[in-house]
Amino acid sequence: MLRRGLRGAQALVGAVLELNTQQAASFQSTLAATSSVPSTSASCATRHAAALQSRVWLSHAAVQHATAPHTYTLTITTGNLRGAGSLTPAWVQLVGTQGKSERIIVGDTEEDSLGRGTVRTVTVTVSEDLGQLRFVNVQRLGSSISDAGTGWYLEHVVVATPDRHRLVFPCHAWFGEADCGGMRGPLERNLLPVSPEDSKERGEPVRIIASGLAVPHPDKVKNDGIKGVNRKGFGHGGEDSYFYCEGKNHVFAMGVADGVFMWRERGIDSGDFSRALMRLSEASVLAGSADVVKVLQDAAAGAAAAGIQGSSTACVVLVNQERGQLLAANLGDSGCLLLRPVEDGDAADHEAAPEMDLDDIAEYSTGADPPEAPAERWAPTVYEVKFRTNQLEHDFGRPYQLGHHAGADTVDKCDVATRAVRRGDVLVLGTDGLLDNLSDVEIAEEVAACRGRGQGPSIIAQRLARLAFEASYDKGRVTPYAVAASEHFDMVYSGGKPDDITVLCAVCE
Repeated sequence: MLRRGLRGAQALVGAVLELNTQQAASFQSTLAATSSVPSTSASCATRHAAALQSRVWLSHAAVQHATAPHTYTLTITTGNLRGAGSLTPAWVQLVGTQGKSERIIVGDTEEDSLGRGTVRTVTVTVSEDLGQLRFVNVQRLGSSISDAGTGWYLEHVVVATPDRHRLVFPCHAWFGEADCGGMRGPLERNLLPVSPEDSKERGEPVRIIASGLAVPHPDKVKNDGIKGVNRKGFGHGGEDSYFYCEGKNHVFAMGVADGVFMWRERGIDSGDFSRALMRLSEASVLAGSADVVKVLQDAAAGAAAAGIQGSSTACVVLVNQERGQLLAANLGDSGCLLLRPVEDGDAADHEAAPEMDLDDIAEYSTGADPPEAPAERWAPTVYEVKFRTNQLEHDFGRPYQLGHHAGADTVDKCDVATRAVRRGDVLVLGTDGLLDNLSDVEIAEEVAACRGRGQGPSIIAQRLARLAFEASYDKGRVTPYAVAASEHFDMVYSGGKPDDITVLCAVCE
């Protein structure tokens, strides 16, 4: 369809080009004949000929634009397991930062079937560059008669981009019911690209232990009597909220969301929207979803169906504990850090952080996990940031966000990534109340200090929240927010940003 449209556009532009060329040639002859006529007439003829020449140039440019499609080559590999092949075809669609392709069908003919161990190559042609590829949407078509023989095990999709980059989108999972029995997967998956440096690294089985803490802005505590609610698996404070849970197939899920406070001027509490996103994300995981993009899509669709107003950033992370694989989707300026202890690192100069009074932060929350007993011995450790989600902003202070309004962003725009995890890793998720006030290095140092004392996720979350709170009111401190504000406004800015603060911490054991 796209090729026919391009050929039609080329034919139309070609006809216009030929006509304009003929007209320009005719006027060139006329111009030569007017050398003996008065200057005013000659001047008019010259301007008219120049205009026609400009139209010819524009027509040439239009033809060049119409004949420069962007072609992506997809290599789709079906697994070599018993029953891995499918009798039914599948839809494939590319989703990038600047748009998405049309869905193309794969395996709809006998010669192109998705048989066991087959490698199929197809091309996707688009008129405009899709930008950086976010994910590949794959949907196996259902069977109207029986699901027998339609289970499909997809190994991976490899995409060769127009600029000759090669991206790998791993799957290693079933679509539908496995013909060998005992396993069943969804009919639709969103595959995330694996980074070149991570493609050589294998995850290992882990067990996740997590804890969270949400602390509302002190003004909301003082003026509105709002307190943080922190219970096992779910919490909220102000417009912030979080969740964590273990779903089916050993998938552990975590998420944070930050509602936009300014909706209060219109009588809307965005805390309702952020809490709905987290509750609906939790429900999607508990229902069996292991697709991080689908989880966020389910949450956004559920909030819209319920008519909940407001807007919110969101960051959701899934960890396949059996395979040691992290899947992250982030929309806005909340985020996730993957921290790993440095092997053979020099930790001699790493000092322990000062002790804190847990009562200082507990006054803002209720139902927090009980504090853990500190270890007696101090074992210095250095942690490094192995991965961090990107912050998505339209402009400084204008993060991407899901919402009920026409200007809201969609899940398709979220930043996605997959990484390998292993025992000893620590995951930290936070809203901008944490990430605007503490740098990645400061977070890593505090995690190292806590882990060195044998402290777990509950204490780590509380420590980070406390440090972020202190930094937010330190007017002389150089914070990530101060650095970004100085760059954006071209002026020297110092200090933190008081805000709701939400921290989720998970330890891989």
